[in-house]
Amino acid sequence: MKSLKDDYRTRSQDPLEKNTLVLKLERSQQDVGQLRNKLNSYICEPKTYSLFERMEALKNGLDTLSNTNREIILSVRQRKKHTVDFVDRVRQQFIAFNELQRGVEEYMQGLRSY
Repeated sequence: MKSLKDDYRTRSQDPLEKNTLVLKLERSQQDVGQLRNKLNSYICEPKTYSLFERMEALKNGLDTLSNTNREIILSVRQRKKHTVDFVDRVRQQFIAFNELQRGVEEYMQGLRSY
């Protein structure tokens, strides 16, 4: 008798589910690129050393997120593991992206006060 977990692993190999996962990560990757471009724009030039440090931390976070997104996308496409194995990593990626997005927004609001 198959357990529900085994059945879910079998269904998770569905190409449609993999495509959905890859699509979401690719969209997230585009959003990361847009945030990076926003930080690189002249509007976001830091006016103090603390703002410079904050901007660099945000850029490093975006780079790390982007690299991890690429690794997951490549692994899912190459079918190295079951899609189920990546669900938690993808969820963590989206949480990290949301935190970085808030950080960029807060940084930009902080710039306006100077």
